[in-house]
Amino acid sequence: FHGIRFFIISLVWVVHIAIYIAPPKPLYSFLNDFFQIGEDVFPLFGVLSIAIFTLYLLLCAIKGCFKFGIRFMMFQIHPMRVNKTYMSSFMFNVGLVLLCALPVVQFCVTAFPEYARYSNVVQVMGVQVQNLKFFTWFFAQKVFIFAFLAVAGLTCIYLFCKPRDKEKKTQKGLLSRLRSK
Repeated sequence: FHGIRFFIISLVWVVHIAIYIAPPKPLYSFLNDFFQIGEDVFPLFGVLSIAIFTLYLLLCAIKGCFKFGIRFMMFQIHPMRVNKTYMSSFMFNVGLVLLCALPVVQFCVTAFPEYARYSNVVQVMGVQVQNLKFFTWFFAQKVFIFAFLAVAGLTCIYLFCKPRDKEKKTQKGLLSRLRSK
């Protein structure tokens, strides 16, 4: 059930990126209009909708930490495993998630400028950060957006080719062999 829900949210994100963020001139406001309509119907609905889409991006970052960890060559440096995670690994991954929070906010400001047009976050992330000397060219050329799409595409290909971890299959096989004895 959650897989279908998250697939729909991912698909909506990709469509919004394709028709609003990636083109030089946005083709359609899509989610911005949806949030504005939600705000007109019931003020909390727009806020909850944007919170769901933003939280989804952060949950994807957390899932990435759990799925891949920090890989160096062929082994993981800070893996997150149930009942087997060291406190230092846990703190490292919490720091990694905190580092992901700022890009998520930046991305959402880029994705929903019409909905959040008079807020302070647009002033900070939409004006100040995008006009930093070093980053101006990257934001003008939409390098971060295309990098996001490339990573999302590569992740889809990887998960399509290898949807399950070997470790989980091995654990299930081991548990079934132990129970049969």
